[in-house]
Amino acid sequence: MTRIRVQLSVPAVALLGLLLVASGAAAQSPAASPAASPAAPAISAQFLGGGEPASAPGYELTLRRVTMPPGTGIAPHTHPGALVLYVESGTWNYTSLSGTGRVTRATVPGASPSPAEDLVANAELVLTAGDVLYVAEGARDAVSNMGDEDVVVLVVGLTRVGEKFTTLTEDVPMASPSPAS
Repeated sequence: MTRIRVQLSVPAVALLGLLLVASGAAAQSPAASPAASPAAPAISAQFLGGGEPASAPGYELTLRRVTMPPGTGIAPHTHPGALVLYVESGTWNYTSLSGTGRVTRATVPGASPSPAEDLVANAELVLTAGDVLYVAEGARDAVSNMGDEDVVVLVVGLTRVGEKFTTLTEDVPMASPSPAS
């Protein structure tokens, strides 16, 4: 495992998955061939678009698709701006450590949306496809994929132009992260 401590700026990265900057190599057994070990799973983020809304001078609104393979996660971190996250597929573990937010659970197509629930500090939520999470500015949280398939999350963020989007708040072991793209 690798210990990381990273602070990222908006121009340098594309959201949560991009926090993972250190790299780790899988250990080879003595019988392993000298060829490189297979790459460990890596969190990836795709910038889908964004801009500076006229109604919010000095802020930028962005949309990203983050993919988290099984066994990966992002250490406790904070967000200087508000986020709305939509779980497109998979099972995602989310822990609110401080701050406020709300979760709206997916419903049967054609049914009324379920009432939003306030986040409870230090309680892990298991979110599935169709669930929506709002995280207020300044919130501190941690996320992971403890499932058997990739988790895909669409993330809308509103941050001050040029401000760090996400900052890790402590050193923790991480699953073989990869460079941001």
